[in-house]
Amino acid sequence: MKYLLYILALSALVLSEACNLEREIDLELPEYDSQPVVECYLEPGKPFRLLLTRSYRFFDPFGLDSNFLERTLIQNALVTIAYNGRIDTLSNTPSAEFTPLKIFNYTGKNLVPSTPGIEYTLRIVMPDGKEILGKTVMLPKVPIDSIRVEWNPQRDTLARVLTYITDDRTRENFYRRTINYATLDSLPDQDFIATDRIAQTEVIAFGTGYELTEGDTVINTLYHITKDYYDFLESVQLAVFGNQNPFAQPARIKSNVSGSANPLGIFTCLVYDRDTTIIRK
Repeated sequence: MKYLLYILALSALVLSEACNLEREIDLELPEYDSQPVVECYLEPGKPFRLLLTRSYRFFDPFGLDSNFLERTLIQNALVTIAYNGRIDTLSNTPSAEFTPLKIFNYTGKNLVPSTPGIEYTLRIVMPDGKEILGKTVMLPKVPIDSIRVEWNPQRDTLARVLTYITDDRTRENFYRRTINYATLDSLPDQDFIATDRIAQTEVIAFGTGYELTEGDTVINTLYHITKDYYDFLESVQLAVFGNQNPFAQPARIKSNVSGSANPLGIFTCLVYDRDTTIIRK
């Protein structure tokens, strides 16, 4: 009997500690230095444009007040992009694109050439003299061969789309595929990255679930991307997942920009094919 009483007393103690879910703990966070963040996507036929901002700590206040842009945008830097034996200087001039919404604080006067194989070199001299450097290359466009609508055999009011492309098996390729329903004005309804290592043949199919109905509009966009951009997007996704899970390890953003300014970000070309499908039986 005395052992039973002992076990019951011990169980009650453990249970009382386990149910105390409101205990306060103090976390000592390491010091964080704000870093410059570069986003530069070179789209064929569009002006050279770049967004240069500064990063925030996770718990920094992030109010969208009248001083937000002033606090976030880094101005008065010297931004140049070299290619084909010439150097273009981007002026500290704001610009925007509205479908989908993108903003930039450095804009060039010339248009980005579409010729595959052109190498681009980015150089940014910050107001304090520190540098940011990056390189990328214009890849060939991989066209969408066809888009097929398939109806669910168990529930014929729902459909999916299959998007087919032909992959160059002589080299390793990386893709980003997005789907928007109805409009490009908002974030994609589907957005994922893939390598051609997933495929056994040169024909690759990307699909959706059976979630579409007659009359729906599906906008397919297929990007042919560099490994740098693939790694960047993958690391951003992991960082987002890590922020949503308090027990996950923090993920490091894999940037392809470097230099004495200790930057984060991506410098790459956006080469894509896009097709719109209206779901019909």
